[in-house]
Amino acid sequence: MSASKQRLYWRLQLAAHFLQKRADRELKRKANITTAQTGVLAVIANGSEVTQKDIATALGLNESAVTAMVRRLIALDYVTRQRSEVDQRSRLLTLTDLGKEVQQNVRPPFKKINDKIEDVLDDDEIDKLADYLTRLTRSFE
Repeated sequence: MSASKQRLYWRLQLAAHFLQKRADRELKRKANITTAQTGVLAVIANGSEVTQKDIATALGLNESAVTAMVRRLIALDYVTRQRSEVDQRSRLLTLTDLGKEVQQNVRPPFKKINDKIEDVLDDDEIDKLADYLTRLTRSFE
């Protein structure tokens, strides 16, 4: 059967929408941030000398979207921005102590989502789905 007859695009969009809504609701309650903002915190935490451009590239977002998220994270005192000593045009982002704490607090909501997925799919199905989604993502990059 074809992708169009199965309405795969719609099914992928719907599944992603519901997963994100659930995760955003849990994250908002636990840490007052969204899944996208959580991604920004993760990129900053996992890198060194991280710029907004680095975040945009890592998350596949426009720099303007990252700018808005970074401003909000700075206002929440989760992130700081300072000039690079190497390149004065660059501004480097780091997590504050509160930002590090928040990053730890977002693990339980994601665990809930992953547990729900594991309730619906067995290990083999999860492995196959991960492979399918990776292949689809790479084909459209």
